[in-house]
Amino acid sequence: MFDESQRLQENPHLMALLSHYAQQATADRATWRNRLMQMDGVEPRQLSTLHGELIAFDWLEQNIGETLSACYRITLNGLREYRKFHGIDINEKSPETQEKRFRRTKKRESDLPVILEFAASH
Repeated sequence: MFDESQRLQENPHLMALLSHYAQQATADRATWRNRLMQMDGVEPRQLSTLHGELIAFDWLEQNIGETLSACYRITLNGLREYRKFHGIDINEKSPETQEKRFRRTKKRESDLPVILEFAASH
């Protein structure tokens, strides 16, 4: 079984990149940060790979579909890994680590004609 946490210990560049996005996260995780384009000792192609790894491990999310397409923010999982790596106590009840759950509402049949009418008129 692969231990993602071990990957951070083995790759200092991966931890440095995660740390970059974690710096402001303790104050406000909702803030998107511009993509880090350069890092000492890391080629641009390797930096893209590191961003991909952080996304694949669910430690970083990219703002897609918005005007800020080259922006990222640390996920709650990423923040937990960062804190665990640095020996920072994780208080799961603190507001910054509580994940908000959004309930998806089921469309009612009575809404369907309105939706279809709107779609046909546009």
